[in-house]
Amino acid sequence: MRLLISASRRNTNTLGSFIIQNFEPSLTYEVLDFPDRFAELMELKFYRLIYRLFPILIVRSMDRLFLAQAARFNPTVVLIFKGMEISKWSLQRLSAKGIKLVNYNLDHPFEFFSRGTGNRFVLDAIPYYDLHISYSAQIATQLAALFHVKTAQLPFGFHLTSAQYEAIRAADATEINRACFVGNPDSLRIEAIKKLLANGIAIDLYGFGWEKIFTEVSPLLIIHLPRKAGSFWADPLEFWKVLRQYRIQLNFFRPHNEGSHNLRTFEVPAVGGILLTPASEEQAKFFVLDEEVFFYTDFADLKLKCKSLLSMDASVVNMARKRARDKSVSSDYSYIRRTKDLLAVLEKLILVKS
Repeated sequence: MRLLISASRRNTNTLGSFIIQNFEPSLTYEVLDFPDRFAELMELKFYRLIYRLFPILIVRSMDRLFLAQAARFNPTVVLIFKGMEISKWSLQRLSAKGIKLVNYNLDHPFEFFSRGTGNRFVLDAIPYYDLHISYSAQIATQLAALFHVKTAQLPFGFHLTSAQYEAIRAADATEINRACFVGNPDSLRIEAIKKLLANGIAIDLYGFGWEKIFTEVSPLLIIHLPRKAGSFWADPLEFWKVLRQYRIQLNFFRPHNEGSHNLRTFEVPAVGGILLTPASEEQAKFFVLDEEVFFYTDFADLKLKCKSLLSMDASVVNMARKRARDKSVSSDYSYIRRTKDLLAVLEKLILVKS
């Protein structure tokens, strides 16, 4: 297999990067150029304006960059994450050459929660992929039913290494008996945080832009600003330390996560954190309710679970931490395993004759 895959050379904290880090040396692959090129252009005001007014001009440029790289590398399969930067124009040309095209969407392929979760180019391109991979079984089923395309499910995972985990355990940081949320603001998250604060829940926030939302000083709220330019964390280990150190790690679902899971579903338990997450059938298949992770059904339940966890005996909390970590390891929810599963799916696709 010769694989062209989406990933970022600029930002290694992406799912594509987590995957390629686990490739065997024998795999022949190349990272696609257009995602980083698109990101570079969007840093410039002129190109952002062009993209806002005439997006096809930027997209067609990315299409040509994509085709040129494919011509040089001659892949047997191309794996695109989402694909907001390209169009069906380039996909049609590669498909005509017999190259297998796979889309792996980390959001929803046709229901877009915000500008960053999708666009018309993603929607229009759906019929031109040989396979669509989703983290969600529900989304995979929807895609197959509505668009009559081939689908597969590959859940999210964790990229925490054993060495990183041992370093965090050795540090033995004192637990912070507060709730914490790690992520950037959106309308749903802002509303939930405001309601929790109004009900006396102390919260620490890590993410870009929270200081613009909550401008009044409150003893219940601590907003942590980015540690360095271009990246929130001072080093990768700090992210995992934060997920573990707080008594509660809050998780909020966007509409496309309902009934399924998201990245935090696996990241928090993997480091021995206490995850308080929306109830879903899919998560219940991965972890045991109220033993390894904690679920809530609505805001009233979220408030009660927060107060319960914040007052819970430390020995009970520590047992939950251990169970969460043990399940993550014993069930192998790592990206090492997810990468093997992904490559198996791609190899099977290549064997299918067009």
